[in-house]
Amino acid sequence: MNSKKKLYGSATMLSLLMLVGCAADEDTASSESSVAGSSEMVESSSEAASSSEQDESKMEDSEESDTEEDESVETPYIYGAVGALADNDLTMEEMFTYAIQDEHLAHGEYAYVLETFGDQAPFNNIVTAEAQHVSEMTVLFEKYDLAVPADESADHLKQAADIKEALENCATGEVDNIAMYNKFLEQEIPDDVRATFTALRNASEGHLDAFNKSLEKY
Repeated sequence: MNSKKKLYGSATMLSLLMLVGCAADEDTASSESSVAGSSEMVESSSEAASSSEQDESKMEDSEESDTEEDESVETPYIYGAVGALADNDLTMEEMFTYAIQDEHLAHGEYAYVLETFGDQAPFNNIVTAEAQHVSEMTVLFEKYDLAVPADESADHLKQAADIKEALENCATGEVDNIAMYNKFLEQEIPDDVRATFTALRNASEGHLDAFNKSLEKY
């Protein structure tokens, strides 16, 4: 009996030790699982924060890019008389520039008509006068020590399907030219500049009359 009790007691003790060991293993596993879960949550939170920072950085870069694009966009420059009529803060140099641009444009327009449709009145007479107008404006540039702009009128010519349309285009150009010089004459300008602008305006009024008379035939 004593031997059986000892064996029984030993078996019981062994069972208890095994149960304690299993419980310890479960606690360890649970602890490790908890730590792993916490680590995953920290990593996930870190990744989310990193992703959020990247998104914010992209948004800031995009906003900066949009701002840079907006700043790089310039208002397109309007050539000749049309530009002068839209400009409400004129300097004398700007007036000179608009004026010679418009005289270049008129000369180029009339030369284009003659090249396209042959020797046509009144273009054949007026084209010579426009060349003289360019010369008169060049004198002013040189007198006031200003750089004479290059002739870029070829980029702004109006093409016409026939002589009637060419006459209409050129008449409109003279109307704008007259309005431009009238605007300039309202400014505070030296007497010699005023005299030149007045003479050019008066010449354009004569050109307009010639174009309108030619249009009466159509």
